[in-house]
Amino acid sequence: MIFFGWGRNSKTHELSPHHVLVLTYAYFHVFWLFRITVPQGYGLATLSEYGWATRPMTPLEVDNGGYKELLSVSWWWRWGLLVGLAGVVLLVIASSLTGS
Repeated sequence: MIFFGWGRNSKTHELSPHHVLVLTYAYFHVFWLFRITVPQGYGLATLSEYGWATRPMTPLEVDNGGYKELLSVSWWWRWGLLVGLAGVVLLVIASSLTGS
């Protein structure tokens, strides 16, 4: 959509030629710029002779492996819509205080 959209997507980080770290997330955006993203979880994809096999990782595995530092969603993607809304609220308050 041009004005807003939502969905699910993933980011990847190659750990080795046969292992890839996968972060899945859900998002909602307005004009592609202001976005809220909710991480859904991490997975480990392993290349086999039949293709890629992915298994979900537990929060303990993610914390112990330090994977949150390797692959995460940026703060703007995570909270950009709320920052934009806060900016609009501040503009409205400033406008009402100055009498314009």
